[in-house]
Amino acid sequence: MVRSSGWEETSKNQWLFYVNDNSPMDRLREKVDPDAVQYASDGEPVNLGIRRVNGRIYSGNYVGIFRLRGTDGRSVLSYDGREVIIRIEPRFPVSVVDMLNVLREDDEFERYLAPQTTRICEEEKEIEDLKNNELFLFFDREDPIYVKDKIALNSSIITAAVFLTMLKELCRRPLMGRMISQEENMTGKAKGKILFSKNIRYNTLRGRSDRLYCRYLQYSEDILENRVLKAALRKAALFLNKYFGSASGNKNSFRDMISYCRTALSHVSDTKITRHDIGKIKTTGCYAYYKPVVNAAKMVLNEITLGADGKSGFTGYVVPYAVSMDKLFEMYVRAYLKHVGVHSYQEAGTGLRLLPYDYKSKVLKESGKAYANYIGGNVKPDIILQDTDTEQYIVFDVKYKNLKNRGYSRSDRLQVLAYALLYNCENVGIIFPARDGEGNFYYAKNEIQSNEKCPRYYNQLEIAVAPGRPDRVTSVEDASCIRLSRYLEGLLPDM
Repeated sequence: MVRSSGWEETSKNQWLFYVNDNSPMDRLREKVDPDAVQYASDGEPVNLGIRRVNGRIYSGNYVGIFRLRGTDGRSVLSYDGREVIIRIEPRFPVSVVDMLNVLREDDEFERYLAPQTTRICEEEKEIEDLKNNELFLFFDREDPIYVKDKIALNSSIITAAVFLTMLKELCRRPLMGRMISQEENMTGKAKGKILFSKNIRYNTLRGRSDRLYCRYLQYSEDILENRVLKAALRKAALFLNKYFGSASGNKNSFRDMISYCRTALSHVSDTKITRHDIGKIKTTGCYAYYKPVVNAAKMVLNEITLGADGKSGFTGYVVPYAVSMDKLFEMYVRAYLKHVGVHSYQEAGTGLRLLPYDYKSKVLKESGKAYANYIGGNVKPDIILQDTDTEQYIVFDVKYKNLKNRGYSRSDRLQVLAYALLYNCENVGIIFPARDGEGNFYYAKNEIQSNEKCPRYYNQLEIAVAPGRPDRVTSVEDASCIRLSRYLEGLLPDM
């Protein structure tokens, strides 16, 4: 967390501007012409969501590091002609790496990190290109940026985690292969073309008339593209084990993902990969699905180092990247609720169950009608809790916002009220990040004024990203404590 925004001279050719997300960037004017900057609209990741409102510049909901881009698509230079690097960190006391470490033990870990897109009328998500995922954005066509501090570590951990997730998905499909030329001194048979000069040298002159030296074509998966993936896998495995360890037994942990990928690539040679080798990679045609994984592998190879002693580290050079704090905090809350006793949809048992991350509901029954095009589609709440016995719902939306800021709450009000209607919930609410970063808090339920005969209530929670993930919440009104699972169960209507 950056305590204030400001400038830092990193080299003779660069200025670094650091700031928190969703914060004023007034000091950017000190070295940059604000009219030359390209601003984002509608949550786009352009310049990590930097926006201009009533003449003032604000950061967006993305954190990361990037080169400041102008309206012409080129790098914006400072008044003294230097390149401008922007570093954005969370404004709340949360850690991207700590939240990612929690996610890796969640049973939906792969779906969180996998590149996905949502189509308007489809209920499921498809794994697609790296650039289309919801959580991370890598500017992999840009030159890496050298940074001195822990942001290089954070970037390398994120890159390695995303690469592993994508590699496991790739290893579930047929590996790329091609016909390659092989030479072999064969006994008692010929295959392909006899190489007479080598046959004379290795066989005839040595009196081995029973052998023939041949060259032939053979289909093989031991090719450059797979060798690059294996080299990146080795680096990623050593690096992640160094920082996270491999004790987790969850089926979606890094350890088991690494084991799965190693088995799939066991017949591929473990070779040293150079920049010249990477330039020769081809991922076209029926193997186009290799391209995003190879791009992630390139980032791993660029950012992570292996010493002569076999220990891993990070180079300090990072590929410019952005992390959506909206999505990361939402995913963290899902994993946290399962940690404190809410059942996953994949688990058997009675009590509260959390529905899948991709679960959506249609707004209209006859959504295929022409007159339904405007309002038709799907609704996807962040947190849907269902009682396995009564099938009653509790719905929460997760907002990476300061709950004291009411300036943009209208859309959130309408969203919560719509969930109450669509899921017939007696209790709906919003979950915010805790402002102090240490404790969890809940507010007394507040009845929603409605002409409906059944009562409905608004509920509000603050969840902290704290070590050990405490399972208790404290009442803001009277400071009493209760287990979070008991608090959630208390929101179920009496039958």
